[in-house]
Amino acid sequence: MRIEVVPTVEEIRFDQISNHVVIVIDVLRASSTIVTALGNGFDCVIPVETIGQANSLRAADCLLAGERHCRKIPDFDCNNSPTEISATQTSGKRKRLVLTTTNGTRAIQKAERASALLIGCFLNATACIRHALSYHLDITLYCAGTRSEFALEDGLAAGLMIVQAQKALANIQTCDLGEALKGSYLYYADKLSEQLLKTTTGKRLVSHQFADDLRFCSQVDQFQLVPYVKDKRILPHLVS
Repeated sequence: MRIEVVPTVEEIRFDQISNHVVIVIDVLRASSTIVTALGNGFDCVIPVETIGQANSLRAADCLLAGERHCRKIPDFDCNNSPTEISATQTSGKRKRLVLTTTNGTRAIQKAERASALLIGCFLNATACIRHALSYHLDITLYCAGTRSEFALEDGLAAGLMIVQAQKALANIQTCDLGEALKGSYLYYADKLSEQLLKTTTGKRLVSHQFADDLRFCSQVDQFQLVPYVKDKRILPHLVS
C-alpha cells in the first residue's frame, strides 16, 4: 500500500483517483465544517459547487451554509464555519446541511470516481486514516489548498495522517511530499493552534473575525467519525 499527497484542488490526476481511497482535506474550513455537522446531529451534508445549486435545494429540512473567499453567502443560514455549525440546533426539521465553499466542495466533486471518498481534517484525522487503511487500497490525501495554492494547514493534517498510518502499518510507502509533510507535522504538533494563525488562510480568516474557527479546527481527534460520500451525499461512518 502507498500514500500519495496532492497539494491543491487543481492538481489531482485520474490515476490518483481510480482504484484509490481518496481523503479530501480542507482544514480551513470545509472538511472541519462537514465533520462537525455530522458530529452534531445532521443526518447528511450535501456538497454543491455553485450558489445556484444550493439555492435549488432549499427545503424545510435543509440548512444552507457556504462562503466565497471567507464571506458568508447572502441569504444563507450559516457561513462555512464549524463553530457556527456547533451552535446550530438540529431540532426536528433541519437535519440536512447543504454546503458550498471556495475549494473544498470542488475537491469532493473532482474526486467522486474514487473507490472510496472520505473527508478528513485534524478533528478526525486518526479515525479517518485508519478507516482508509481498512480498504486495503492505495490512498490519496487530496489537499484542497487556497486560491490555487498549497495551504500549510492541509499539508499538516496530511502529515498527521501519514504518522498515524505508519504507526498502524509499518511498511506502508509514501511519496516524498508526504515524508516532508510528516516532518512538518511532527515539528508543529504541539503548537498547531499558533501555527494555523500564521498560515495564509489563517491570516485571512483572522481578518474576517474567524479566529475562533482557527482554534476549533486545530484540535486533533475530537470526533470518532469518518464522513464518506455516497450518491452525492456525505454520510457519517461511526468508528467504534
